[in-house]
Amino acid sequence: MKAVRIHEYGGTEVIRYEVTPIPEIDQDEVLIKVVATAFNPVDAAIRMGALKNIFPHQMPYIPNVEASGVIESIGGAVTNFKPGDPVFVFLDMTKDGAAAEYVVTKAENAALAPKSIDLQDAGAIPVGALTAWQGLFDHGKLQEGQRVLITAAAGGVGSYGVQLAKWKGAHVIGTASEASFPLLQGLGIDQIIDYKHEAVEEKVSEKLDLILNLAPEGPAELNKWLPLLKEGGIFVSTTSPADAELANRSGVQTIRMFVGRNAGQLTQIAALVDEGRIKPVITERVKLDDLALIHNKSQAGKIRGKVLINLDWRQ
Repeated sequence: MKAVRIHEYGGTEVIRYEVTPIPEIDQDEVLIKVVATAFNPVDAAIRMGALKNIFPHQMPYIPNVEASGVIESIGGAVTNFKPGDPVFVFLDMTKDGAAAEYVVTKAENAALAPKSIDLQDAGAIPVGALTAWQGLFDHGKLQEGQRVLITAAAGGVGSYGVQLAKWKGAHVIGTASEASFPLLQGLGIDQIIDYKHEAVEEKVSEKLDLILNLAPEGPAELNKWLPLLKEGGIFVSTTSPADAELANRSGVQTIRMFVGRNAGQLTQIAALVDEGRIKPVITERVKLDDLALIHNKSQAGKIRGKVLINLDWRQ
């Protein structure tokens, strides 16, 4: 099969396009013929070796941690899927990924893909939607009628966060650049703060129940936002954490979160997609041959939203 492989940690020059054997499966695994995968900033961090102590890899490895595709074959112990099933999946970050024509995963990590959108587009859902779901609901305990601030609201995670929070019935405030205002308005956001020209702490007029921080801000900036929370409020961050001692003095909770694989939540997300409640926001579509270019654009800070990598053999 054709695949991208990385033989050593480093810059984008370590990304190689190769032919490698189709992987074999164990009893509890499935082989997926990949239709699409998507770029995530974590892919670049893993490639550079920045996360090698958290997500160690045996070299060479195939990058990309999410995918959509069709079940090609199943292990002998797998009972919840059959060949031909359309699925989407958040992969184990320590194993080979989906920048290839085939990928193997534990069957327990995969879920049936939404029926109402093209299977290709489902490849842009797992990581972003699961991060938003877990940040808002598992960690943030968001409820109907509450007020939430989502930073980097137009990004690959934030766009799902806005939609999921609105589905829950929350009042949603988001930070973004002016270029992303139309996108967020289309998703039903209640208020947008232009982070390039406006200070968050000056634009939030009422106390918040939850802050979901997805922006690469430092602790000094994050600490300015803690007083925006009500007593008992929750500050969830996927990047730098806010100061725990300052949060405690303010009567709020601060959580540094890491997304986890969860097929049950993917199934719920698929149902919301099919109900028209949420949709993937894809800002760019490229071929697998362009993956190194996307890594370069990411390093230069020139990626907005979600980039889909198309391997669609159905076309």
